[in-house]
Amino acid sequence: MPPVEIETAVPTLKVMRLQKPALDMPTAGMLEAKCILGAAMCLPDSFGVIHVGETFTAYLGALNVSKTLNVTRLTVTAQLSTPSQRWHLASRLDEGNEAGGVDVPPEGGIDAIVSHALEEVGQHILRVEVGYGGRDGSVKSLRKFYRFQVSNPLIIKEVTYRSGDSCCFVSISLKNNGAETKGGLTICEAEFDSLPGLAAERVDKSWRKQNEFTATELFDECGRLEAGASKRYLFKVTSLSSQTPPSKGIAAGDELGKAIFTWRKACGEMGRMASPPVICPSMNPMIDQNDPAATMEGRNSDFVIHVQGSGISVDVANAAAARATDSNFARSSLDQSLPVTVEPVDPPSTMKQGVPQQIKFLIVNHSNKFMTLQLQFRMEHMKGLSVCGPSFKNLEEVPGIGGSTTVSMRFIPLAAGLLKLQGCCVVDLATGATVAQPPLLNVLVEPKTN
Repeated sequence: MPPVEIETAVPTLKVMRLQKPALDMPTAGMLEAKCILGAAMCLPDSFGVIHVGETFTAYLGALNVSKTLNVTRLTVTAQLSTPSQRWHLASRLDEGNEAGGVDVPPEGGIDAIVSHALEEVGQHILRVEVGYGGRDGSVKSLRKFYRFQVSNPLIIKEVTYRSGDSCCFVSISLKNNGAETKGGLTICEAEFDSLPGLAAERVDKSWRKQNEFTATELFDECGRLEAGASKRYLFKVTSLSSQTPPSKGIAAGDELGKAIFTWRKACGEMGRMASPPVICPSMNPMIDQNDPAATMEGRNSDFVIHVQGSGISVDVANAAAARATDSNFARSSLDQSLPVTVEPVDPPSTMKQGVPQQIKFLIVNHSNKFMTLQLQFRMEHMKGLSVCGPSFKNLEEVPGIGGSTTVSMRFIPLAAGLLKLQGCCVVDLATGATVAQPPLLNVLVEPKTN
């Protein structure tokens, strides 16, 4: 027996992006050319300008325009295709879709609002599919595709500086991409989302009293970015010593987190953008393998190990740990060049010319074996800052994999100015191998007075 044919209507699909209007902008369909709010009183005729960080919101309406027939088993689904993946846009219509559809009476309809946060630049496609019952009991469908471009409103650049073993300063530059925004933006929030085990804070002028700001400084602090204008933010990221287990510091290649900025347009439309993941930079010294004296004097480099500036011991320990778990780790790794590191402990920032001063050093054995070491300062590579007394000291046996010991030596400045303590080597007394060290610190030497 053939199926009973039931006459049904064909639904009509309406799709519209929901957005705040641009005031005082002449557009087609305005109520009156002289009315400032005219553009706000008409519906947008296109999806308009859309930026990364905004939430794309659209209205979906499936209407039955027939005055006599029902639309049977009506379903509406929406998907958003980005340059990398496809997303299902959930809505209240999903319940009816799961039940096999709903019947819509004449001149009736169903609708919903869908939304999705935009995170990619490039062409996006909104795909809306409507299903409904046919006369013979089959399921028919109609599809519509809406293509739109998503642009980048801000150009983000970052520079990261290390400050010791457990601290980094991240400088973020924001520029209003005027070619895309066609106007100004206001940065209303700037924060740094650090990874677990790290803490971040913004470095700003909050320590100053409000009445000490000039008009220019107040304008700079408001976060307003006109087309093509730029602004810089500074964040301090530190490792948490109170966490369990305790942090070993921040090593080169560690991910610190992302900077997140919240911005608004003229009518309050909000968007959020994140920077690319911020990585702790490497502070490797310049190593000259052909140096006959087997020292690292920092040739063509300003690298200095100074306790508050490098973090080299953490980098070496991190490289040694990676080598222990990966047999294919690079042979030119830092832990191969520096199996033993020497770092000053609370070194002086100033010294008096001709006045000896004692400096303590931390020696760390990053290799996987015990080592009997001798700390040396080779006079031929020292300039202006000399050892006061014996130029070497024998150390007790130092265990491997992070074992350490401390030793103190006296130094005397022979000249005034900014001097560099260099010429340091560590000798393995068992094998005779020499581990040259980069310059250990900079110190300002004050001239002697009569």
